[in-house]
Order: sequence, then C-alpha cells, then structure tokens
Amino acid sequence: MVNDDLTTKNRTPKHHTARIRTARAGTAAALVLSALALAGLAHADGHTMPKVTGRGLVDAFQALDYDTGIRFRDGRGAGRHVLWPASWKVCGQQPAPGTPMKGRQITLTVVKDEERCAHGAG
Repeated sequence: MVNDDLTTKNRTPKHHTARIRTARAGTAAALVLSALALAGLAHADGHTMPKVTGRGLVDAFQALDYDTGIRFRDGRGAGRHVLWPASWKVCGQQPAPGTPMKGRQITLTVVKDEERCAHGAG
C-alpha cells in the first residue's frame, strides 16, 4: 500500500519537508539581514534619516544606522515577507529624510525589483 503523504525516497512527510525548506529560507534571510546591518555600521551617520526611497534594499540597509529598528511594508499590499533583500527595492520610507533617527522605528515600503512602485518612486 502506498501512502501519498510520504516522499518515496526517505519516507518523510511532504508537509514536513516544506516546513524545513521554509525554516532554512528564514534562517538564511536572518543571516543576510544581520550581515547587512553590520555592513551598514561603516556607512551610517547616526544622526538623521537618509533618503533611501528609490534605492535597492541592500543599499538602503547600508545607509541606515545599524541599531535602528526596521519594519517592512509590502508595497503591493499582499503582505509578502522579505526573504532575500537583494531582490527588493524601496518605494517609500517613514520617517522622512532628515528626521532625527536616534531610537526611531523605520518603516520601508518595498516591492520586488521587477515591480513598479505604486506612487512612482523607484
């Protein structure tokens, strides 16, 4: 008798394999974001919010202060998560450029590189 819920090679449930792939992708994304945060230390002035709208997400990370909290908003409204920053760009930012950054939460509105920003930025 064949169980369709199991892969034929190692008898691991298919849904379990998908969860492992998702966990690995999340771990890889966390490592990339950590590395980008450390790289941003050398470039951040730490005083005011730079203009990051229109930049690639990797470039935006490098311009931001390493200890600043960053939240992402999907510019398409689909609630997608940023797993690979190199394939996203910034369409909007909150706070505005020039705003003092110390201790502020930053929200970046992002879309995939091949997509257009809703309000023409990037």
